[in-house]
Amino acid sequence: MKMAEYIGIIYITIIGLLSAMLVGITIVLRSLLRERTMLMKLAYTDAVTGLMNRNGFDHFWNRHKGKDHLAVLSLDLDHFKEINDTYGHQAGDQLLHDVSIRLRQITNKNQLAFRIGGDEFVFIMKNCDPNKVEILAALILDKISRSFEIQGRNITVTGSIGISVSEGRHVDRQKMMAEADLAMYHAKKLGRNRYSLYREDRHKYLKELEYSLKKKKILF
Repeated sequence: MKMAEYIGIIYITIIGLLSAMLVGITIVLRSLLRERTMLMKLAYTDAVTGLMNRNGFDHFWNRHKGKDHLAVLSLDLDHFKEINDTYGHQAGDQLLHDVSIRLRQITNKNQLAFRIGGDEFVFIMKNCDPNKVEILAALILDKISRSFEIQGRNITVTGSIGISVSEGRHVDRQKMMAEADLAMYHAKKLGRNRYSLYREDRHKYLKELEYSLKKKKILF
């Protein structure tokens, strides 16, 4: 065998080995990437509802750059505890799951849904038009107020929603969440199955009540 042919065989062999190694490394990297993506999804996804969980909620805020208008909608299911106590936690979890299916029908890249815990949900509307925020709130209430079939029973649930809209492009997470929660409690006070938009003058008395209750806790 001539030297040139020998060198050619060695060259082809080396190229073949390098190609095989490259293919192997690519497969391993893709597998690791899939595993990492799956682990991140599990970390940010609520096991009961399939919506983003509190970790996902924190992740959104940590990445938010404050470059767009935001609206926060705090949703609490009305009388959920009674349903849980009457029919059991399994039925309660099924109801939460079925509610989330309807909520996912109105989510998109600008309308994000999270389950914060228990029967508490939060919607975040990015690039929001203040006029469309109330349309979204009404749509959410309409979606969840239709009866659910749970364990062979027709169960009806309603919700109360509080809305906070950012002022300009200035977004303060704690302030918006506090305002949305206050507005949600106001919706419950008005009779539930409705939404309430936070306004400073309307909720001033609630802030004063909250401060008074906190002060009593400190004193006692």
